[in-house]
Amino acid sequence: MKLSTLLLAPVLALATPAEDAARDTLTALLGDLADSFILEQDPDLAPMSFTISSSEGKVKITADSGVSLTTGAYDYLKSNDNMVSWTATGGDSIKQTPTPLPASQITKQSPYSYVYYNNVCTYGYSGYWWWDWERWDRELNLMAMQGINFPLLVLGQEYIWNQVWLELGLSQGEINEWNAGPAFAAWFYMGNLKGWEGPISLDYQERTRQLQKKILAKARALGMKPVLPSFSGFVPDALASHLQDSSDIKLSSGWNSYEPVHYVEPTSDLFSNITSSFISKFCAEFGCETETANYWAADLYNELQPPSADLDYLSSVSNSVYNAMQKVDTNAIWVTQGWMFHSDPEFWQGDQIKAFVTGVDTGKLIVLDLHAEQWPIYKDTDSFYGTPFIFDTIFNFGGRSGMYGRLEQLSNEIAEATEGENTLVGIGVAPEAIETNPISYDLQFDHVMNPGAHDIDKYVEKYVARRYSSSSSELLSAWQLLSQSVYNFTSEQNYLQGAPGNIIVERPQWNATQVSCCAVIDDFYDTQDVVDALGYFLRADDGKNGLDKESAYRFDTLNTGLQVITNHAYDIYKNIQANFETNDKDAFESNVQIFMKCLTLADAILADQPERMLGFWIENARLAGGSDEEQDQMEENARMIVTVWGPDKDASLHEYAFRLWNGLINKFYAQRWNKFFAEIMNMNDWESGFNQTHFDDEIKEWEWEWTKQKGLELPTKPNGQGLEVAKQIYSFVTESRK
Repeated sequence: MKLSTLLLAPVLALATPAEDAARDTLTALLGDLADSFILEQDPDLAPMSFTISSSEGKVKITADSGVSLTTGAYDYLKSNDNMVSWTATGGDSIKQTPTPLPASQITKQSPYSYVYYNNVCTYGYSGYWWWDWERWDRELNLMAMQGINFPLLVLGQEYIWNQVWLELGLSQGEINEWNAGPAFAAWFYMGNLKGWEGPISLDYQERTRQLQKKILAKARALGMKPVLPSFSGFVPDALASHLQDSSDIKLSSGWNSYEPVHYVEPTSDLFSNITSSFISKFCAEFGCETETANYWAADLYNELQPPSADLDYLSSVSNSVYNAMQKVDTNAIWVTQGWMFHSDPEFWQGDQIKAFVTGVDTGKLIVLDLHAEQWPIYKDTDSFYGTPFIFDTIFNFGGRSGMYGRLEQLSNEIAEATEGENTLVGIGVAPEAIETNPISYDLQFDHVMNPGAHDIDKYVEKYVARRYSSSSSELLSAWQLLSQSVYNFTSEQNYLQGAPGNIIVERPQWNATQVSCCAVIDDFYDTQDVVDALGYFLRADDGKNGLDKESAYRFDTLNTGLQVITNHAYDIYKNIQANFETNDKDAFESNVQIFMKCLTLADAILADQPERMLGFWIENARLAGGSDEEQDQMEENARMIVTVWGPDKDASLHEYAFRLWNGLINKFYAQRWNKFFAEIMNMNDWESGFNQTHFDDEIKEWEWEWTKQKGLELPTKPNGQGLEVAKQIYSFVTESRK
């Protein structure tokens, strides 16, 4: 009887690994709401597609992979005004159960095979080098919900490279002299620098090795196709002494003010052998596909000039790089950034680009057309002369703080690329740093399943409905102002890389027009619109609707308040300069006090957002160190990259990655401005002018010493006072403008 009962019992289908991974993602982000979804993988369905239907009183998602399952679930949630947000930019707004159930079956398929995410620079500027598994797990979940299936995942390669160099006869000491610090590893692997702020300890290598295993395991379970690190040609200085013939080792053209790095001639056997050694070791350690493609990132000329513009040479270089990959991985596909074509257009003429990209068989190379919403290279190169490419956006250079976006231009450019006759195979985001201006990310990834040009006014209405629980009309009014001003940069000049420069972070001087090398100080919009938007945000919280408890509302209100007060500081700065030029010392002193109050308020409003606190940044960087000495090294890396950069006090990249952060404003930027104003006030004769050279020499020494400090007491937890500070800012600025 028992036997017959067992034989008649229904057989329950076990969940596939993709279904389990998708379920874990939904549960992590949605909590109990995840139980409202039935997830069913059907590998025979078209890639990047899903079907939504109702079953057993639940929403059923059927899709080809874990990423497609989570994307389908999120697409349905968005249609019911729910939102998941990137960490540090507002959190999630999950407020509605998936009802009513779908009245009919909904099927969507993305036109993109690849949805790319990350930039090698993001590892430095956004702290990937100190993230723990909990933070990576959250990021992978968010990626899966947005439809990202093609992330750049290059952590842990230090461990593999150490084995490669040891095998070639180098000592650990020789390797350590060459290795750069974790915050600067991105530029180290692209051959821009060596040894800077290093080395990378064996303990750190082991920890990132284990972390990368977890990252890749989850990404692959979700059906992502990770872009993995490969050999770009750059080698330790000591390698030549360990070779019988070192003629294939040469010096690069050099980058900024760093010492040139040695590289291996790409067409040589040595290049091929090192590539084979790295890829074989990487696959043995982290696993690789055997039946389908593996994707390998290699960037030989990131802001470096090739040794020859000869067309045959450039073609042989790319051909050799790919053959070196294919020699050990027959399924290899090479992924490379197209940034070099943008950064050095004098060298990379059409013929040079064509020779390089066509040196690889069609389909074996994918070019990332970085910054395509602003400088689309594919348009001027006949789609990279038939080479598959991905339309990428950078959004942010260096992690620079500030509200900024090109919403209309972004949507139109994506639609044009998608609908045009070209070799587009995907879209993606390749920011130098994440966790800024979340609306731009939301808009771009909404195109994954809705590729046509978006009506921005209607999109903003839906964005506001999804982002907050309240239906307050003031919230929409605020965003209408922002979307038509600070998020509507459309200048055909394309002179802004991202967020404009900010006077607060400028190394103090008169006639300031640009921060560091690249961030133009420019109010390209009516700054009153941002002031008015802040007013709408503040009025939206009536004390009863709970908005003040919502992280998205708090982030947006504080972010707008920060922009308001820093814009005001620029206006006051111009007044101060006018006072100096007219020898009006009383007005000068009064306006200096107002300027410094702006900095105090800016610092205070940021004390309510942990990811925008210097204390939080340093604390987490130190946690990545395994010893007291290494913790000090991590802190120095963390301080250096957001201030002077390097390699010395005269670095041209100082403030390239400027951050408006609590603690950084009052302990670094405000200190510099105080020194500047104090020196001017101590001058006996203003008419003789200000000795900027003397001041710069002194302040550079002070900056350099600041990066070496340890044990600075800084808050690391939010104080909950941000909305009160936002109100102070609004009152302060509106009264000043009357």
